Amino acid sequence: MSIGQLKINAIHLVGGAAVLDYLNTCDGGRPGTGAREVVDALSNLEDIVHWFRHAGLIDDQEHQHFVALVRRSSWRTVTAFQQLIDFREALYRLLQPMALDHDADPGSLDALNQALADTADQRLLVLTPPGVIWRWRVGDDLGSMTAGFIGRLAVQAAALLTSGDRARLKACAAPDCDWLFLDTSKNGRRRWCRMNVCGAREKVKRAMVDS
Repeated sequence: MSIGQLKINAIHLVGGAAVLDYLNTCDGGRPGTGAREVVDALSNLEDIVHWFRHAGLIDDQEHQHFVALVRRSSWRTVTAFQQLIDFREALYRLLQPMALDHDADPGSLDALNQALADTADQRLLVLTPPGVIWRWRVGDDLGSMTAGFIGRLAVQAAALLTSGDRARLKACAAPDCDWLFLDTSKNGRRRWCRMNVCGAREKVKRAMVDS
């Protein structure tokens, strides 16, 4: 396992859905957060491929295939990387207001609909022993790989928005954190993306004010 993959595997997946964990690979510099410094866990296209394996969106065989594809594509990976980062931020602009119980941005919803349409040919029904299932194509070029990755995220985002998960979508209450998550707590009162990070930091701040 490469150092790059070890770095990505250290990322905490706390969103409750892979699409939210993808949005959480960046923190700061976004609407609704007081954090000015941008901390992005994804530096290049190979990082994104490792992250998709870490989040369970591709299997080991697909991971090996896509890593090899990226490594032999050289400078052409820059465009694919930017497309995946741009889509991440488009999804954030769609989901973050909804996590705060605000209206969705129509333009961002249009972007999701366009992504679903553009990547529809990357998914097909296949017959397996248990039955018929959806499966993503494993392309041999960066364009199809990128489309497949965007498609996976788009389908998950659409499923979240059209299911009961929509009511559990929340934003971390820490003013300097912009992570999103699904609140699966019994009382529905989860406030922090990570209690041991944002929750603990806010408790320390309150203790200092009270003292």
